[in-house]
Amino acid sequence: MFSAEDESAMGKNERVWLGLGYAGLLPFILSTLMVWLGWQLPWFSANFAFISYSAIILSFISGTLWGRALALSTSGTIGRLLILSNLYSILAWVALLLNQEVISLAILSVGYLSLLAVEKKSQALCLNDDYLSMRHRLTLVAVSMHLLMLIHQLFGGLQ
Repeated sequence: MFSAEDESAMGKNERVWLGLGYAGLLPFILSTLMVWLGWQLPWFSANFAFISYSAIILSFISGTLWGRALALSTSGTIGRLLILSNLYSILAWVALLLNQEVISLAILSVGYLSLLAVEKKSQALCLNDDYLSMRHRLTLVAVSMHLLMLIHQLFGGLQ
């Protein structure tokens, strides 16, 4: 079905998106560590870095719904996916604007979990099994970091 050259290119592309996906967890992990260990810089807020990065990534991932929906020119779910894509971006923006870190972290956590559920539920997206497995793992780690940040905000850290 595919030539050896096509299969080689597909394998390279998969390594790229896997690598980028997992590398995208680093800002979550590093910000969480900084907050929990009390590492502070006068010009850098780890809390704000975490929330702003989370909002950007949630918006980015929701944007993939838009792209995939447009590729489904005959599917009846296009309109819902396009609307959801925009709603997730607005949700991320609202979380970024709030001056309540606990609420922002909770909103973003729910956003990640519900976006994964939308992706899983929408059969029309025809998502690759490797991609869905990666999304499960990335979402698990990202939401776990959100929960650690929430715990720190509510109960304090290691200091």
